[in-house]
Amino acid sequence: MTGSADGYSRRMARRRALLAYVPAAIAYVRKRRDLGAPRPLSVLITAAAPAVVHAALPPGRKRAAAVWATHMWAYKANFEIPYDRPEELRRRLTIDAPLNSDTAIGLGTPPGQRLQRRLRRPPELTILDRALTYLYYTWEAAPHAVLVWILRNEPERFPLAAARLGVTFDLTLLGYWGLPSAPPWWASEREGRMDREVRRVVFEVGAELKRQRRPRIDHNPGANPWAAMPSDHFATAVMTAMLLSELGPAAGAAGAAYALALGTALVYTGEHYVTDLLAGLVLALGVQAGARAFCD
Repeated sequence: MTGSADGYSRRMARRRALLAYVPAAIAYVRKRRDLGAPRPLSVLITAAAPAVVHAALPPGRKRAAAVWATHMWAYKANFEIPYDRPEELRRRLTIDAPLNSDTAIGLGTPPGQRLQRRLRRPPELTILDRALTYLYYTWEAAPHAVLVWILRNEPERFPLAAARLGVTFDLTLLGYWGLPSAPPWWASEREGRMDREVRRVVFEVGAELKRQRRPRIDHNPGANPWAAMPSDHFATAVMTAMLLSELGPAAGAAGAAYALALGTALVYTGEHYVTDLLAGLVLALGVQAGARAFCD
């Protein structure tokens, strides 16, 4: 009994020591700019957190959920880290390439500009502005809610589902680090493209919801405004739709409808070009094909 108790005590001590890494990492990442921390070090610290949580907790649903939550925190941090040095990122910023591509897709007028020109009535916020913004907000929960459902109801599917969705999230970071790209609203408002007609609708509706004064020009919240290519929203929505299709045709159809609706909202609100969405689509399809090849 004593040996068993000692073994349990050692396991608990090891678990507590490992789990202490997570709040320390979170505190470090929050203060990284004040500390002048090297970006590679910040990336390593965040990337290690999910592995540490996996090593610390016993197998089961709780560990799976904790690892996923830690992974998403790490993703968010690495989404923001490139913008720690905006002046350096600005020198590599791509503005016109996606705009020119969308202009070709829209037969002379980018689809987002065409939609806002026809359907918006600035400075008024319309029902459509609000509805598509609310749809945009649902993305914050939708992919994770699907994973939670899979974890609770079909846990044997969860590891591969989480891996595919996680890799889809992570691969978008290659674009945000290597090829910073201005979204339509930034190109329009800050650089005068598209006759300054494209506005960041999501930020304006968000300010209204918070009962704040709506900004006239500055719609940049400061996280990373140049993380646009590929669209993480659309890539992960497409991957979520593919995960749902494995649960049944009705679930797959609902997932596909959601992805298409979200894509429309992303273009209308000025968050992404159609080109960004196509890049996200290719990324998600590539991850799915890679997963099938690996499993076969």
